[in-house]
Amino acid sequence: MRKIHIHTKTTEKTGLVIENGEVHEYVFDRPGAKKLAGSIFLGRVEQLDHGLGAAFIDIGEKRNAFLRKESIPWCEGKINSAIKVGEKIVVQVTKEPLGDKGAQVTADITFPGLYTVFQPFGFGKLSISRKLNVEKGAELEILLQKELLEPEGGIVRTAAGYVDDDIIMEEFRLLRREWQQLEKKRNDKPSLLWKDRLLPDQLIRKFPVPSIQEIVMGDVMESNNLKEKFPSLASRIDWKKDIEQDFPVSVSHLQMQLADPVVHMENGVNLVIEETEAMTVIDVNSHKVKGKSFINSQALEVNLLAANEIQRQIRLRKLSGMILIDFISMKDERKEKKLLSEMRKLVKKDPVKTTVLGMTRLGLIEMTRRREGKSLPSLLTHSSVSFTLETMVYRLERELLTRRDAEAILIGVHPDLFNRKKQLLSVPISSKIPQELFVRQDVDISDYQIELEGSLDMIREAIQHRGYYVDNLF
Repeated sequence: MRKIHIHTKTTEKTGLVIENGEVHEYVFDRPGAKKLAGSIFLGRVEQLDHGLGAAFIDIGEKRNAFLRKESIPWCEGKINSAIKVGEKIVVQVTKEPLGDKGAQVTADITFPGLYTVFQPFGFGKLSISRKLNVEKGAELEILLQKELLEPEGGIVRTAAGYVDDDIIMEEFRLLRREWQQLEKKRNDKPSLLWKDRLLPDQLIRKFPVPSIQEIVMGDVMESNNLKEKFPSLASRIDWKKDIEQDFPVSVSHLQMQLADPVVHMENGVNLVIEETEAMTVIDVNSHKVKGKSFINSQALEVNLLAANEIQRQIRLRKLSGMILIDFISMKDERKEKKLLSEMRKLVKKDPVKTTVLGMTRLGLIEMTRRREGKSLPSLLTHSSVSFTLETMVYRLERELLTRRDAEAILIGVHPDLFNRKKQLLSVPISSKIPQELFVRQDVDISDYQIELEGSLDMIREAIQHRGYYVDNLF
């Protein structure tokens, strides 16, 4: 069973997925982070390319989006029979912009829920999950066909098999109302109409509803909003004032772990995780174990333990693409098959499609995982030993919000971090904490350091004695 913790009070919103007391997924959403996939835009047709059978759509971004005629539900012939240059059209991003290319979009809009997906231009088509019980699927198809208005359509998800029909129908109507409200936002200029929020919406929808035991929010208003949006989950949604105290590990410590390519396991085995442009290589390092009368018969046992941790690290670090794993050599075909079987069993728990291809002639297990953006280590750090300025700003904010004992705090920051903070945070950190905050800039500090905590008089005396120039608003 899963517990999902979502912290939204800090500027950088954080989501943790806890399984068996351990963090298996870590998600963060930063202001200004450009992620367009799933977002719905009001666009304007700028150009038709009859050779490609496609259109270029101005959606208000730097580059025009690319729309194929196959992605226009009402297009039955050539693209100019469906849309005209200068015409306004609502589109949804299916693929992020890359290099000089704009985003790829579709006119087949989808509004996703927990149990259904509403398609305003589905033209009567209903798709039923193959994993759904046949009788339940047929029953829902009849109910939804009666509910559909021209030209709507929809999709019934696997989770619909676990709840009553009235819950499913109410969600479908709620999604329709969202679409109707969105249509009212149309204006003359190409612009963003709706964004599929990473936190909490996408994170919650990622998992089968029955597998979610509890959703803990760090903000009471967000908790209430979530209950309204997902009424069938209301009994599992709660909020806690100091939510980070319930985390198995602090976010800052978790980031430190993710920045380290070496994972230390309790049995003395280390995992060394190296990302390259072509692939990710994971090495099971057993030299500490071998130094303690390690025998070949232990290899399978150690490999099976390592396999569990490897699968957790792949999800936690959001590794993707081609992955090669160098387990401890066993020189036994039966044991190798057992290890392969265990890996295939473990990846089935991953909500992201992962395929174990087999073992190479060199004894490496080869697998692939669907790409869903950059890995977390690459997002958090410049390299394996240093965090980005952006990450350090959010770490500083988080650290200051947890310090409550002193009356005043003096911190030193590098000028680059000071300026980056102004760009990232619209609300001063000093307004979020009860202490008096004094900030000085120092080029000799790599990022930031908390130099002194104590009474207000003590801090002021230290500043005067040392001749510091400080800011109170930060």
